[in-house]
Amino acid sequence: DENKGCAEMFDYFRRYVAQVSRDMELVLIGTAMMRIPTHPHIRHLGFVTDEEKYDAMAAADLLLMPSYFESLSMVTIEAWAMRVPVLVNGHCDVLRGQTIRANAGLYYESYGEFAEALYALESNRVLRRALAENGRRYYERHYTWDVIDRKYLTMLERLQDANLNGYEALTEPQPGWLE
Repeated sequence: DENKGCAEMFDYFRRYVAQVSRDMELVLIGTAMMRIPTHPHIRHLGFVTDEEKYDAMAAADLLLMPSYFESLSMVTIEAWAMRVPVLVNGHCDVLRGQTIRANAGLYYESYGEFAEALYALESNRVLRRALAENGRRYYERHYTWDVIDRKYLTMLERLQDANLNGYEALTEPQPGWLE
């Protein structure tokens, strides 16, 4: 999708393959919302089952997330759960911040940074493994079902305690739509 930064990703990737590394393959999964460039190193698998998606992700050296606008990237979390480091668009505050907090990938804001970060991930197996393990630990600390359940139960208990202690509202009333 062009709105997800894919046009820039295609440009950067083609330049990278021409200038830096002829070994890298870009594999795309999902329904195309724009024309996919014809290129010997770009493969579009189209819509696949979840099992096929996870198989492809498990075989990947990294996940490239080019989006400028994300509130929470599920595919990034899935990659970390599977011990796959990420390369994200640094113009997206959420992706950059989450990647920094997880210490589970790199980010870029220009072609030069893209090329350097991708080369570091492609050529340095030790770095890739360390970031992948950090991602897995981040996923386990924040996104396993046990953790999510505990967060919801804690929130519900706090709300119940606030209600039992006579608090009428936890926030100030907000004006209605017409106001």
